[in-house]
Amino acid sequence: MLLTVDIGNSSSVLGAFGDDDAPVAVWRLPTERRGRPETVRKALLRFWQENGLSAEEVEGAALCSVVASLTELWKGTLEDILGREPLVLHQRMELGMVLDVRNPDQVGMDRLADAAAVRARTRGAAVAVDFGTATTFNVVDEEGRFRGGAIAPGLATAAESLKVGAPGLAELSSVFGDFTPTSDEVELNPPSPAIGRDTDEALRSGIILGYAGLVEGLLARIRDELGSPVTVVSTGGLGHVITPRTGSIDYYDPWLTLAGIRTVYGLNAVSD
Repeated sequence: MLLTVDIGNSSSVLGAFGDDDAPVAVWRLPTERRGRPETVRKALLRFWQENGLSAEEVEGAALCSVVASLTELWKGTLEDILGREPLVLHQRMELGMVLDVRNPDQVGMDRLADAAAVRARTRGAAVAVDFGTATTFNVVDEEGRFRGGAIAPGLATAAESLKVGAPGLAELSSVFGDFTPTSDEVELNPPSPAIGRDTDEALRSGIILGYAGLVEGLLARIRDELGSPVTVVSTGGLGHVITPRTGSIDYYDPWLTLAGIRTVYGLNAVSD
């Protein structure tokens, strides 16, 4: 079994893979930036207990982190528990694609994991759209080059900024309570038509349908610049909110980043 760990700005996700492409177990938890080894141990123990797994079944581990202060903590704790050093993803390892950007070392490893996953699946031009604290558009062309992409404020981040900047609106609407960046089970009332007839409907239209418009507009420009057929896959905690409300995304995979971590592990792991 391969243990994959994705440490993001708002949440961290653990995934266990067997022989199948889909993980056999997944668990999401809030990212604690002041974490301690005991916190990591408890999280791993709970993950294994809730899914009927154990450390003895883990044959390898891979770690993708965008929070520098937690990278070494998780790496050291995993090594202590598993008795082997996890593979820590970085920009200079084999990713299954060429990094055709100005500053490869500045690209977040979660973005590259997403891109590696869609490249391995499609073998053609593809975009991974990751709906997290920020929404990232991660582009691979048909030659297998990671071309960069776009970064926009995340859906929940944008909603929160409006709540802070216009508190009077928040008092008139329940929409702001719907968005929780660390949850993958957000339930939203269906958005109103674009023309909202009260403040709540107008906010749902602007936040949800407006965000879908942002996604559609960027993807249209990306397709034009690539000049070839493109497969678009979405992921992230709020990806399921926008994906069904746009025709620009082919499908939603909540565990795309974990699949990318697994792909990169397979390209770089050294057998004992």
